[in-house]
Amino acid sequence: MISNPLSLLARLWRDHGQTLIRFSRVSMVNIVVGQSLLFTFHSVLGWPGAFANAAAVAISSWPAYWLSRHYVWEQDQGGHTVGEIAPFWILSFAGLFLSTAVVGVVDSIFGGALSVQLANAGAFAALWIVRYLVFHHVIWGDRSNNGDSATGS
Repeated sequence: MISNPLSLLARLWRDHGQTLIRFSRVSMVNIVVGQSLLFTFHSVLGWPGAFANAAAVAISSWPAYWLSRHYVWEQDQGGHTVGEIAPFWILSFAGLFLSTAVVGVVDSIFGGALSVQLANAGAFAALWIVRYLVFHHVIWGDRSNNGDSATGS
């Protein structure tokens, strides 16, 4: 049983606060890039929602990977295929498939730019916590925790 909820929040902030802020910043960049691409493909070029979403997610995943690796978890060494690259891209493809399915259904029912944009954002919002936990505890977090305490960030 937790004796003091405030001490739990303070400990969570101490252990994860700076990384969560950086992860949130990268997420915001990815939202702007992904939503801009989705709007362009769907509303400007007239592509069907599911196809526009798949293209937008595929393109926006590359800067998301680079920013996550270098800015959030400060990894400058070469990537490890099994321990780093594969899990990132598995989660990216999960997001691609989930968001494309949701966008396809929403586009066929409601149509319109706003419903497609919201469907994409909702699907990725549902995966945001899962992605953070996997990135932090499986892929990069263990290696960057030592660097954070040494640099005070």
